[in-house]
Amino acid sequence: MEVIVGQNGSQQRKNILFIRHGTTAWNVEKRYLGHTDIALLPDAERELASLREQLSNVSWDTVYCSDLLRCQQTLAQIRPYPMEQVKLDPRLREVDFGQWEGLTYDQLKDNPQYRDWIDTPQGVTPPEGESWQAFTARIDSFLQECIWSYSPSMLSREGGVPTIIVVTHGGVIRYALSRLIANLGFWDTQVIPGQAIQVRLEQHGDQWVGTRVAFPGIGL
Repeated sequence: MEVIVGQNGSQQRKNILFIRHGTTAWNVEKRYLGHTDIALLPDAERELASLREQLSNVSWDTVYCSDLLRCQQTLAQIRPYPMEQVKLDPRLREVDFGQWEGLTYDQLKDNPQYRDWIDTPQGVTPPEGESWQAFTARIDSFLQECIWSYSPSMLSREGGVPTIIVVTHGGVIRYALSRLIANLGFWDTQVIPGQAIQVRLEQHGDQWVGTRVAFPGIGL
């Protein structure tokens, strides 16, 4: 991965703030929700009020957002931001569950293919859905282009540590954190709707090393 080195050769840092979208009806009903483009619940403003307050004093340098409606609505609730300055990216979509979209565990639990997928998601793909390899490849592509690689847009306008906001989905956040933080597995991170998770990236040699830090935290 490419490393950003300051003019004086000093170690470089970035803050990445991953935000999961707010709650939808399918989240409440525990239905598989991937590419299906449904809205947040009507009380999204109330649900996201705490996160909106936490973000009120955060300076954002770059904002990426899944192009699905629930993520765009979440971003609009937590910080009204000119959409022309937001980078909508379909690579940040949740995995496509194919024919299992909208179904629940109880509806699928007796399906042998579903049971195999639960046990080995890397080797089984939902019917007409997205393979694990395709899902992880597009997120890796996003991380390489937008997080690890140098871009002038990543430089903080205020001369401090740049903060990159990523509004996306639970599965995307779990996988991204497993790539950014050493020895962290996909299922090691629990992400609830409307939650923000902050990762501090530091350049060490030719790599970026990630650490999860408290949010909100001092110096963000």
